[in-house]
Amino acid sequence: MTLFLSARDAYRQQQNATPISEPTLTEYQAVLDDPKQLSRGYEQQMVFPTGIYLLVEQFDLAEDLILETNNYNLPLMEFSFAVIGDDESEIIPAGQNFIAAYFDWDEGIPGSGLYWRGGQRVLLVEVGINPQQFFGKHEVSGLDFLPKSLQLYLETDNISFLDYFRMGQTTPEMQIVLHQIVNCPFHGLIKDIYLQAKCLELMALKLEPDTAGERELMRSRILRGDDINRIYHAREILIRDFDNPPSLLELAQLVGLNDYKLKIGFRQVFNTTVFGYLYAHRMEKARMLLMSQQMTIKQVAKIVGYNCPSRFAVAFKKRFDIQPSQYLDSFIVAKNT
Repeated sequence: MTLFLSARDAYRQQQNATPISEPTLTEYQAVLDDPKQLSRGYEQQMVFPTGIYLLVEQFDLAEDLILETNNYNLPLMEFSFAVIGDDESEIIPAGQNFIAAYFDWDEGIPGSGLYWRGGQRVLLVEVGINPQQFFGKHEVSGLDFLPKSLQLYLETDNISFLDYFRMGQTTPEMQIVLHQIVNCPFHGLIKDIYLQAKCLELMALKLEPDTAGERELMRSRILRGDDINRIYHAREILIRDFDNPPSLLELAQLVGLNDYKLKIGFRQVFNTTVFGYLYAHRMEKARMLLMSQQMTIKQVAKIVGYNCPSRFAVAFKKRFDIQPSQYLDSFIVAKNT
């Protein structure tokens, strides 16, 4: 027999119930109901107003379990730690973790059901953030503590660049923080503060090795003349194909560099990321097209590579601090006065 637990139903029930926690905190718990009373456990989720998300799953399973997860308010950046038990859905063995980022978070994450094999104990801790909410209006250049690959998520809506998934071993330092999260000794507001701090600490422990390695490479890397020519060639390709650009890996292959060297070299030569440059170029092209007053916003969005006008509007406002409709209206008003 396979057990089934719907975290989505538990979330809906909690949303419809009278809040029992702080009004600024979203929290639910789904408890496993085994008719045979051989398996037990729960999933608990907390979504803090700062944009931090915390999920804890603990099960002692006699039989297989299918867990229908709740996608509402899922973050774009996820840090998942298989503490005990093998996560067979995401192929993460116990003692390992991964960091991933998602693009279409409003539409939910494909494959949102998790499968746990029976006959094992399970402890999974997941921490994540919604970057737009968490980082607010910080410029990307002020987020250098993030690996450059992750900074792309704050720069663009182009899905071809947004494939980030890194596995790693859970260190003893991470294990201590995970234990502190699961065994939080506090309650109420103090508990909220404590857990958010521990989530941030866990994220820092996961991110630091990648960012430290990138900083060291940036300090030591000396580009050869041929490398610089290839990076300029990459820029030419981005400008030429700005409406349908190649992925980062494809671009690196087109110019004869590995993707990591292209990323580091592009920042050294142009003082921005590969997609940061492309994003700026696309927005400037869009601005010029709107200024001409010859096209609708939807047409402009399509030309610069956005099939979804709403995403184009978000990207345009982030660049120029004005909605494209307002920008277009300003020229119409000026023309009629």
